[in-house]
Amino acid sequence: MLNVAYVSSASSAETVNNIKLQYAMESSVNESLWRMNNGPDSLINIDADGITTVFDPVLNILSVKVDKFKMESEILLDLSEDTHFDRALASDKTINTNGYKTDIDDENRSRFFTFMPEVDLNYFYDNAVAVHYQNFHKWDGKKSNGNGNGNGNGRGRGKSKQDNNDDMENGIHIFTGSFLEFKNMNLANHTLVFTGRFIFFNERNNINAPIPADTADAMPALVFTNPLNYFEVEAEGNRYKKEDVINGAIYTAGTVVLKKGQLSGPIVGKSISLRAGNDYQNHVKFKDTEHPYHYRWQKGFKGKNHYDWPKQIGRWKTKSWKKKHHNA
Repeated sequence: MLNVAYVSSASSAETVNNIKLQYAMESSVNESLWRMNNGPDSLINIDADGITTVFDPVLNILSVKVDKFKMESEILLDLSEDTHFDRALASDKTINTNGYKTDIDDENRSRFFTFMPEVDLNYFYDNAVAVHYQNFHKWDGKKSNGNGNGNGNGRGRGKSKQDNNDDMENGIHIFTGSFLEFKNMNLANHTLVFTGRFIFFNERNNINAPIPADTADAMPALVFTNPLNYFEVEAEGNRYKKEDVINGAIYTAGTVVLKKGQLSGPIVGKSISLRAGNDYQNHVKFKDTEHPYHYRWQKGFKGKNHYDWPKQIGRWKTKSWKKKHHNA
């Protein structure tokens, strides 16, 4: 009976110590995340009162080791940075799906951030193949000749006349004007940057951003820098069968409304909304799983290390959790 009582008491004490250790571990993790999100990451490295926390900024691994209550445990937490461009829909203000299903993969599900990425216009200008200064201008991919007299070549290296599909050289194109219309364009390896307002996509447009190599940063498909701009992805044409296909990131400092089309994402905007098209239905098809290479940091938004990203737990691994044995 004494032996049973001893074993029962020891088992209870071990259970209590396990619970204490768990609380100590969870508290240490929470405190570490708070320190990292409210100050320099170096504040995380602590060794006191039986608790050791170390952060590896290269691997983004947080190690928490607790040696207390006659117990010893260590866990490794993956705190890889989660950015706007890792999400199909990302905003710091508004994401309104209006009840429509997006079929976005769970890994790329929508998320709010406390800030928006900063557009580095100097990067786009320095690497542009053409800069277009026209207002009230149209680009039509079906026309063999331009329908306007574009004086577009500024700081870029491209041609001055860029009115149709054939003239639109691969690379970055910057459009500084307002009231611009694009229809029936079929562009591969392109990034279109708009600094004006009232940009319209009509009929059917197929815009493809360059596919990044290996682990290199990606290039966006569309960039709208004007916070007052309002852009719609909505097909037009007979029987409403036409739709835009945009593969690559879409960024807007203003509002983007999604009604119909095939989009790879990610879509980053101050205000993002899914709405019904002409037939009172939303027909946006997200192809995020078919274009995973666009879900990475984008060029033209400064370096990823320029920002202090909120740290969160991605994956965790228990390296050890055991009872300590002391010599009598």
